[in-house]
Amino acid sequence: MAARSGLARRAGLTALLLITALVGTAAAAGGPDASRPGHRADNDTLGIRLLEVSSNRRDDPRAQLYIVDHVNPGTTITRRFAVSNNSRATQKVLLRVSTAEIRDNTFVPSADPDANELPTWITVDRPDLVIPPHSRVELTATIAVPSAAPRGERYGVLVASIASPTPGTAGNVQIVNGVGVRIYLDVGPGGDPPSDFMIERLVPGRTEDGHPIVRADVRNTGERALDIDGQLWLSDTKGKINAGPFEVRQRATLMPGGVGQVIVEIDEQLSNGPWHAKLTLTSGRIRRTFTGTLTFPDNQGAWGLPATISSHLPLLLGIAGAVGITGVALVLLNRARRTRQGWRPA
Repeated sequence: MAARSGLARRAGLTALLLITALVGTAAAAGGPDASRPGHRADNDTLGIRLLEVSSNRRDDPRAQLYIVDHVNPGTTITRRFAVSNNSRATQKVLLRVSTAEIRDNTFVPSADPDANELPTWITVDRPDLVIPPHSRVELTATIAVPSAAPRGERYGVLVASIASPTPGTAGNVQIVNGVGVRIYLDVGPGGDPPSDFMIERLVPGRTEDGHPIVRADVRNTGERALDIDGQLWLSDTKGKINAGPFEVRQRATLMPGGVGQVIVEIDEQLSNGPWHAKLTLTSGRIRRTFTGTLTFPDNQGAWGLPATISSHLPLLLGIAGAVGITGVALVLLNRARRTRQGWRPA
């Protein structure tokens, strides 16, 4: 009984270390650079990247990084990917699929291995492999969705990991270093559900050390999870100074209907303003732009007033112009009708 309890404790510790390692290597399981070309694990040993994108998403930058797909129940698809060994030693690599979730607007591994069905739906042609130094192996993941699968989006990670015994533990506990590719798999009849988001407001501030900072409040108005990234440009109201682009430092992964914040930290000393601001945020093929005027606050560690919105001005001008043109056309049409009605053949 004592031996069985010890094995259970060691198994639990191994699972805990595995989860902790995956969460610790944020890039492996959910960081914004999780599967960018050339991405490597924290120990500079392992890399992973997709080699294949579905035909209807070839122009989607997000689908080139992650497995982002919609499938009907009863469908089987495959995705090719590559795992690289960037070290000078031969590595034994394990491939598996773990569940994930979106928590606090962050994509993270789930502590529950049975949180969804992805680990049972997805198989890899070579789950165990040996990779020589400075080389890579191309693999195929097969996603087979049962015909009775219920509607909904599932999140997971295709993980490549190196496991090694901890010294002095006789191999009972393993420290795991891994990298992974996020999985956003939506299941349901018909086509892909709509995806969209809106930028609700832009708020300027200053960090504790006085650097300018801009916060954007973003709402997911679609039916798929989104990864929000983007850039900010600033120009003074006199048109003499242009600054940017400044990259979003704090990105957000938003559930459908979710609201989150993205943060742009500006590593330049700027006056309070006012400044004309242009923020462009993207998630895959979706691009939304907010333009307005903002003023940074005087105090460090404080937020200022939200930016005044000017992004709707071109639309309003366009509507006004269309109404004016329509009015002129109606006047000319009425004149033509009156002329025709007043003329009679001889």
